[in-house]
Amino acid sequence: MSPAILTALLGASGSLQVGDLAPDFTLTDTTGTPVTLSKVLEKGPAILIFFPKAFTPG
Repeated sequence: MSPAILTALLGASGSLQVGDLAPDFTLTDTTGTPVTLSKVLEKGPAILIFFPKAFTPG
């Protein structure tokens, strides 16, 4: 994940703590379709998982 995306997600403080609400964001899924967190949450709870450098060399 790029530093710009992390800054947008985490805000000026640069970190989230356990129990913090995730800020609303929109990113594209693996097919290029935009996915917005608030829309996903309308269907019920969600778990956010980030895989740094997943499927990339190095």
